[in-house]
Amino acid sequence: MDAIEVNNLVKSFREKNKLIKAVDNISFSVKKGEIFGLLGPNGAGKTTTLNILNGLISKDSGEIKILGLDPEQNELNWESVKNKINVSTAYYSLSEQLTIRQNLKVYAMLYNIKNIQEKIDQLLQMFELKSLDNRKVVQLSSGEKTRVSLCKGFINDPEVLFLDECTVGLDPDIAEKTREIIRDYQEQKGTTIIFTSHYMYEVEELCNRIAFMNNGRIIKIDTAGNFKKLIKKTSIELTIKENYPALMKIMKERNIDILSTGTNTVVFEVSSSTDQLYKLMNMIFKAGVKISDMHMNKPTLEDIFIQFARKKQRVR
Repeated sequence: MDAIEVNNLVKSFREKNKLIKAVDNISFSVKKGEIFGLLGPNGAGKTTTLNILNGLISKDSGEIKILGLDPEQNELNWESVKNKINVSTAYYSLSEQLTIRQNLKVYAMLYNIKNIQEKIDQLLQMFELKSLDNRKVVQLSSGEKTRVSLCKGFINDPEVLFLDECTVGLDPDIAEKTREIIRDYQEQKGTTIIFTSHYMYEVEELCNRIAFMNNGRIIKIDTAGNFKKLIKKTSIELTIKENYPALMKIMKERNIDILSTGTNTVVFEVSSSTDQLYKLMNMIFKAGVKISDMHMNKPTLEDIFIQFARKKQRVR
């Protein structure tokens, strides 16, 4: 069963007497136990989509099912759904005049959590906040606030968890630990997660599938590996020890796309096919070119992100 089903979802806002479609007739589904990434530039519609799914704002039209239930069908359905979901976002406002522990206690009571203090202690330990538990939120750094929001998101052991830019402001070490916590938690609990981030490497690391959004629409849904296959070329940087002219002659004869050259370096593009690169390098060696260094820049998820964000309909 799919944990989340979205069909023909639409949401518009009025801005300066102009109607803007923040979410423009999108459809997707998320499997139970899947980590599903939503990617796109600022204003793509990611956060609006999450806010509709978690009930913060209403949709204009379309259908939504969460854990098999339609939240709008009746109030009892929505209450049932709310108790099984949670959200953590870097942009969520905690009560700044309450301490970390007080904030978490409020949310624990809202979710009718048993053994509240034990649960809070567990989360504070998990996110390395135990020594700060009686500090007011207003006194925290942005990274510390982000971790408190994560504690809030995990407080009810949700079946569906929405994570919106949940590592913003974290130090690299803490961010890496946070990704490990998310991954371990998901594996242990089977939680369904929708994950948004501008950090391509963590999306690739965590997400089973990814939906790219732009201008309120979903452009494509696939795995990170399949997305990277859309870029058909790999860039190679060679540092030449001897016989630079012979290398340049081969480049010209083979119509190789040269991106840049230096005194003893050349950066060029070839097909991502391993066979083609092997044949080219074999030809270079036979020509007597001696290489002191070689660096291969394989296609990344960020390359795809940039091309989709620029509204290109085709990728090379």
